[in-house]
Amino acid sequence: MARRKRIFSGNVTEADLKLMRVFRTVIECSGLSAAQIELGVGASTISRQLSDLETRLGIRLCHRGRGGFSLTQQGELALEHIDRLLAAAEEFSTNIAAINNELVGQINIGMIDYTVIDTRNPLVPAISAFRERAPEVNVSLMTGTPTEVERGVMDGKLHIGIVPDYQRHPSLNYAELYDEEVGLYCAANHPIAAKLQAGEDISESQVTKHALVHRGYFESDRLRALKQHFPVGTVAYQTEAVMALVGFGLYLGFFPAHCKHTAQFQFLEVLPDVFGFSTPIMAIWRRDRNQSQILQEFLDLVLNSKQRTAV
Repeated sequence: MARRKRIFSGNVTEADLKLMRVFRTVIECSGLSAAQIELGVGASTISRQLSDLETRLGIRLCHRGRGGFSLTQQGELALEHIDRLLAAAEEFSTNIAAINNELVGQINIGMIDYTVIDTRNPLVPAISAFRERAPEVNVSLMTGTPTEVERGVMDGKLHIGIVPDYQRHPSLNYAELYDEEVGLYCAANHPIAAKLQAGEDISESQVTKHALVHRGYFESDRLRALKQHFPVGTVAYQTEAVMALVGFGLYLGFFPAHCKHTAQFQFLEVLPDVFGFSTPIMAIWRRDRNQSQILQEFLDLVLNSKQRTAV
């Protein structure tokens, strides 16, 4: 039997990178239909581009058709390598532009949800100032759990992450941005609310009898110590879900103080002297990206905006 010919030579062209970006966009949009809007072309064109990439790489990347869209096992493995390659290509373009003293390229920022609306977060003022200084640089934002944001920064998919200061990785740089106030809250129809509204004294032991929304990811030692005395009501990953479960009166829940003003529910803080605390919010970036001119200029704006926000 003749040996199978290797189709992919290992040489990556600009056309290959374009096809890989299409593939990644389809994954991010969870299918061809949603990707049409993002890419500005029809489903038939996207399908042809995916076929071209499969032919170029010599592997079947995904199943698509009436049965829906899904990655093959080879496609899942290929996506990891494609993500790393595209991140490296973006970094290369940014660094070459920096050599020519041109601020062009891409800055990808990841953060936990509801962080950006905190008035003490210097990110929005920094983006506004950076748009004037470097209009050719695209700034993108994504939200995720602290672990997802950290992993994105370490993998090179994200240039900057904004996360609570709950653990440190030796491969990352950390800069404190501001302190986030966190409290324990209940809804107006929760059993504890009537006692609070009546001005009755409530003990810590009375509060910890009630079930609590827990987060489905690793948290700081302090928060985990506070939560360990509560029954687990349910698990949620996003602040929005925590606020909804608390807002409907189902559970107690910890979330940032500034969030209570953005919800449709009426929240009451429970024993702030016992359960309230502040946690540092950090900007993180990879140590080996210290020489990126675009990143450094943006970080300078973030830290300067931090100082103005704190005044």
